[in-house]
Amino acid sequence: MQLPARTINSYKKLVITRRLPVAGEVLVQRGQKVSALQVIARAEMTRRYQVIDIARQLAQPEVDMDQVLLKAEGDEVEANEAVATNKSGLPLLRRVVRAPVAGRIAAIGPGWVLLETERISIELQAFVNGTVSNIIPDRGAIIETNGAMITASCGFGGEAYGPLKRMVNAPFEAIQPERLDETVKNRIILGGRTVDEPLLRIAEAAHVRGIIVGSIDASLLKLNPPTRVRVVATEGFGDISMSPFTFGVLGTLDNKEVSIRGTVPAPIPDTAGGVGEEPPLVMTSTTREIGRPAGATEGGQKAQPGSRVRVTRGLLLGASGAIDSIPSEPQAVESGIIVPGAYVKIHGTSHYVPWANLELVT
Repeated sequence: MQLPARTINSYKKLVITRRLPVAGEVLVQRGQKVSALQVIARAEMTRRYQVIDIARQLAQPEVDMDQVLLKAEGDEVEANEAVATNKSGLPLLRRVVRAPVAGRIAAIGPGWVLLETERISIELQAFVNGTVSNIIPDRGAIIETNGAMITASCGFGGEAYGPLKRMVNAPFEAIQPERLDETVKNRIILGGRTVDEPLLRIAEAAHVRGIIVGSIDASLLKLNPPTRVRVVATEGFGDISMSPFTFGVLGTLDNKEVSIRGTVPAPIPDTAGGVGEEPPLVMTSTTREIGRPAGATEGGQKAQPGSRVRVTRGLLLGASGAIDSIPSEPQAVESGIIVPGAYVKIHGTSHYVPWANLELVT
């Protein structure tokens, strides 16, 4: 049975694609070793535009732009500088269209000019410690490394990098506000169950870079003002404890440098995290050549007895275990519906779970 896969692995060869949103300059070469905070590409991107209605201001609905324009596409203009004028007639009767603000003429259309009024510089960091395996011309690079990676369910705030500090002893525990002291400054902290706005504000004041928890409430995506703390939830939205298996893998990364990406899993308007085109995740990486730990596997997409899986729906949501057996015929679930699935051993007990409610943990 082919299942959607979720990576929760304490050791894995990682291949990370880093890409600018617009064309720019790539600053690294193939084969070069890079660190997580190293800038590997940069670009400039337009942030704001303003339309100048030439036809209306000249009172000429069918204006011939070639006849009235004083500037061309790509020209820089100053505030109040003339952009167009009706050149015929007496000088005193001529109308002049001026730029309302300084900018660059980005486009010219029938009766209008699009003025680019603000540009911002974008710097793309490597995000992981590794080696550049390929270059994406004008956009970025593909980086390979070794390390642990956990594909999460959701989050917000973007990317962060720093040493991980475990703040709880069990996956169902919440972070206690009084523990957010000077020892968490510039760190990414690991909780268990969930996080709320008061704790986020305290963490922000303590200069915490990021938080990893089991779940978040969807209302945190619309905080006003948004928090500067990046947040990753391994299980999803709601009030769900972190999977013990995931918590165990993250626990092995205590005091190690980790990279996190907090993004929402689907387009949600007006959120702090924006549209999650790349999956939310947690990873640690190394440039050293290290051997695969005993028992570690790359994991495939096909589920079979012994495969580790995670329950994504139903009463066992968030639980993980190993496939005990796969019956040849569909079985009845608690609701009475007969569906194909597998018997999964969770905490020593075998449960029949539909395939639709499972994902593979690799």
